[in-house]
Amino acid sequence: MRPTLSEQIEGARKVLVELVAPQVADPYAQEQVTYAAAALEHAAARWPHVLPDLVADIRALEEVLGIEPTVLEETVPGVPDLAAAEEYHRGLRARLTDEIMAAAEPSPEVRAYLSDSIERLK
Repeated sequence: MRPTLSEQIEGARKVLVELVAPQVADPYAQEQVTYAAAALEHAAARWPHVLPDLVADIRALEEVLGIEPTVLEETVPGVPDLAAAEEYHRGLRARLTDEIMAAAEPSPEVRAYLSDSIERLK
């Protein structure tokens, strides 16, 4: 399918940079256009990795929470549906949050997951 989502995001970034930014006189608004263009550039670069990264994090959360990995396939058959995968991921994150809030001290597995999550963000 053309244009791809990455191409559409890049096209929106170009419109901001090449057409909108030169017409913006206010320095604050110019700065916001620059930030928006940078966010679109980042999104275009990350888009191909979104679903694989999401599935990897889902698997890590399932392991930490002691959930059988087959649950993902039951909830998101074949894992092609990003919206369903994101919803399932939100549920897992909520369960993790509940577990953290209920425990006096996070388990070593939870601490390792959180540490790994922080490293991936760097």
